[in-house]
Amino acid sequence: MKISDCRGRFWLGVGVACLAAWGTSAGAADAVKDVTGATSAQLAAPAVATPSANAPAVASGTIQELRDRIQNKEVSELRTTYNGRYGASLLFYPQTMGYYVALFHEGQFWRVVKLDNEKKAEALYGDFVRQTQVLADVEIRRIKLEAQKALMERQLAASEARLSAVQNDLAIQRQQEQALAENQQAVREQASALETERTAARIRLNDLQGQIHSLEAEQNSADSSLVRSVKSTGHRKATRRR
Repeated sequence: MKISDCRGRFWLGVGVACLAAWGTSAGAADAVKDVTGATSAQLAAPAVATPSANAPAVASGTIQELRDRIQNKEVSELRTTYNGRYGASLLFYPQTMGYYVALFHEGQFWRVVKLDNEKKAEALYGDFVRQTQVLADVEIRRIKLEAQKALMERQLAASEARLSAVQNDLAIQRQQEQALAENQQAVREQASALETERTAARIRLNDLQGQIHSLEAEQNSADSSLVRSVKSTGHRKATRRR
């Protein structure tokens, strides 16, 4: 994937390096600053040892040369490709019509080649792009494995939570079933006791009804005897009057 505007990249170091190094519009170096207030060009420049006052002067290498030209906004970005945190860039130096082909990692240059031939620069840039692909493969695989591991951990946590919930539900179900069984037993015992009481009450009722019928029969028999006695007495009196 080739990107001309580096400001949208995930890693701030790479993005600010591109802004400072290869943006030709006014104020590109000041477009992005970190929390310390450093300019994007300062962020892009790889750390190098500062020579002491007594140290002999040495000629700067191609990496430092490119960093200086980036800081001075003397180069323009022609192409940039990112693979993971690795990247390759092709930069143009208009004053000499020359080219810089750079490899970088997290915004820090670690290989820079200076060329005067456009075709050779394009070819080397393509080779660098392929190198970033190879270098990023392991990192991309690691990123994917980390994501898969995180997904598995989330699924594991969800499964453990589900297992706990099912266990709780089962424990509650068993408690309820035990309570229901005990309640059913109590109800059956109550029903049995009530049945016994009902049977006893029926027997008592039948006995009372038998007594009532016996007394009623006796009462009816007594009433009939009295009626017969009264009738017999009246009949005798009537006969005497005649």
